[in-house]
Amino acid sequence: MRCVFTLVFIFCAVLVGFSQEKNEVERRIKSDEVHDNAKEWLKETYKKRGKTKWYYQTDGNKEVFEAKLKHNKQLHSIEFSLDGQVQNIEILIGEDELDPKVLESILKFLDTTYTKSSISKLQIQYTGDEDDLEDVIDEQEFEDVIVKYEMEFYGKNDKDDELWEALFDEHGELIQKRIINLKATDNLDY
Repeated sequence: MRCVFTLVFIFCAVLVGFSQEKNEVERRIKSDEVHDNAKEWLKETYKKRGKTKWYYQTDGNKEVFEAKLKHNKQLHSIEFSLDGQVQNIEILIGEDELDPKVLESILKFLDTTYTKSSISKLQIQYTGDEDDLEDVIDEQEFEDVIVKYEMEFYGKNDKDDELWEALFDEHGELIQKRIINLKATDNLDY
């Protein structure tokens, strides 16, 4: 009997891990509200960048500063902890910029999970040590960097008709997905 309860608990934990809600709030802030470490890292890493817009962002569990800028004709979003440590770099990409095997895996997930779906936003995400992330930008070197893909999409099936956020590993395998709950005034785009 104890084994059955353990299995039910594990199953429920897996479901919660794969289907959570994202209640993100984002507001524009001035650069003097951002920790100096974040501004210094950005200045050293993105030497040829466009204008930087700073945001404070929270999803109820995590608080970050986010820098949004244009670099080499691509939109970049860099998350920093409140004490100025870089958390990740996300770069907006198109489906055609994905490795074909990764795209195939992501599309297979959408096709098998939803009767209708459409991708609204796709980003490549880099995480790792600050020095390694700096090398991604200024030297196009990806050693010791973890690559993931973050996708916002509309998905409809018998049970759901929602806006979702999904995170995939470097092979396009689903790591996590959650429903996005947005209020029109809570989020700002580029």
